[in-house]
Formats: sequence, C-alpha cells, structure tokens
Amino acid sequence: MGARRRDALRVLLRLRGRDDLGRDGPDPEALSGAGDRGPVSDETLLTSLTDGVARITLNRPEVRNALSRTMVAELEAALASFEADPAARVVVLAGAGDRAFCAGADLKGAGDRGTTLQARESFGGLARILEAMARTRTPVIAQVHGFALAGGCGLAVGCDIVIASEDATFGLPEITLGLLPLIVMAPVLRAAGTKRGLPFVLSAENISAREALDIGLVSRVVPRAELESATTALARRMAGWSPTAVAIAKEAASTIQDMEYAKALRYLRELTTLVFLSDDAREGIAAFFAKRPPEWKGR
Repeated sequence: MGARRRDALRVLLRLRGRDDLGRDGPDPEALSGAGDRGPVSDETLLTSLTDGVARITLNRPEVRNALSRTMVAELEAALASFEADPAARVVVLAGAGDRAFCAGADLKGAGDRGTTLQARESFGGLARILEAMARTRTPVIAQVHGFALAGGCGLAVGCDIVIASEDATFGLPEITLGLLPLIVMAPVLRAAGTKRGLPFVLSAENISAREALDIGLVSRVVPRAELESATTALARRMAGWSPTAVAIAKEAASTIQDMEYAKALRYLRELTTLVFLSDDAREGIAAFFAKRPPEWKGR
C-alpha cells in the first residue's frame, strides 16, 4: 500500500472512530493542504490536486470502470482525504478510457451472495460514498462520458453538478437481473422526482445525455471533445470563490429541499446573516473597493 493511500485510509478510519493502520501518524504534508499534489496512480484510482481542483479518476477502463470492492474503498478514502485538505476547493470525478464513466458494480462473484452481513457491507460502500459526497463541504462535479450505468449512474447523479458529453448514456438495468437500484434511487429520485425518476428505474431503458438533462439528472451537456476543458473551467472558477460561501450554498441547496417554503425562507435568512458576518464576506467587500483579488480566509 502506497504512503498516500495509507494516509487517506487513515483519515477515513479516524472519521469512523478507528485507527488500525499502525501506530505511526500520517505524514503531515499529505493532509496539510500546503500545495498541489501531482498525479498519483494506484490499482484503481488516479488522484491529483492542482490550483484548488482535486481530480479522482476511476481507473479500470478494461472493465468500463466497474466498481470493485477495492475501488469503492479507495474512492471512499480519496474523498475523505480531499475533505480533510483545505487546498482542495472542488472535486472532479471522472472515468478513465474511452468507453465509460462507470458501468456500475463489478458483477464477478456476485452470484455468491454470502451472509446477510456480507451483502450489507458490499452494498454499504456505495451508500457511504453517496452520503459522503452529499455531506462534504466541497462541491463534487461528475465529468461523464460513455456509459454511466447502475451504480455508476447513481455515482454521477449523486454529485452536486453533472457535466456530460453528448455521447454519454445513462441507465439502470438492475431490474432485468431481478435486482433493484435501491441505493441509487436516493439521488435519482431526488434529482428527477418520482414521476420522471421512477419510470427511468422501472423501464431499465438507457437514455441519452440530452434525455438525462431533460429529466434533471444532468446539469449540462457538451461535445465530447470539450468535456474535460468545460469541466475543468467550471471547477477552477468555483475554486476561486470563498470556500465559506461555496460550502454554505451547497448545504443550503440540500437542506431546503426537505423544508416547507416559509421555513426555507426563514432558514435562508439566518444563513444570509451568517454569510454577511463572515471573514470572507468582509474580505470580499474590502477587495472589491480596493480593486484587488480577495484573499479568502475560509471562515
């Protein structure tokens, strides 16, 4: 296990209240947020951090980036690592190769169901990743090309922003195997609503990026040749804003979905007060009048 992967897993275990990767503490430089990280390659993921933009690339192109247990664990750890790094302002999630963003779970060995506990743990990884992406203060952008199927579709839709290429295909084929995309239904139905999302779940039909845009699963569709540049441009733009304002905006957008309208307005009024009184708001206003770039404090 590489040093960076060990450090990331250590962060993850600490978040779960554990630390069983050995007695040595993590390398302070790995989690300090002091600067950029060059590309790091391991068995299933590629990660990097440049100019505030963290990139996580699913790296199993030979199987259309299918989610193995190892990949799920390492993706969970990578998200935890970037969550702990203040230098990471935005996370971009992409898939390696030309064929797919992610084709869902690796079904090799799926016929051996094992015990109830083993099954729960197997499916729990995706649920933890979706929950972590929703909970983190850092915006997560999905850069989707090719196939985004089953759990891969849920992984994409579970991101805060989804930018898809014109050739992207979204689908939930689980019901054809006697299964259901129950965990994936959380982000899909939240994004599309029941009337549009449930037919997508039950039909098992693949839909195009444009159709996914129409029902609310995708934020923007671009030509394949422009996918990475468009995603990177948006990520860099967002990375330049106050991290305090971005984090509160993400939290507010999620929270008010479950609120009555009047309660949402009262909640947003209180958040507006907090934002206005923040150090970043003070710095932003001062920088505007001084005609200089702001130096965000992150508080």
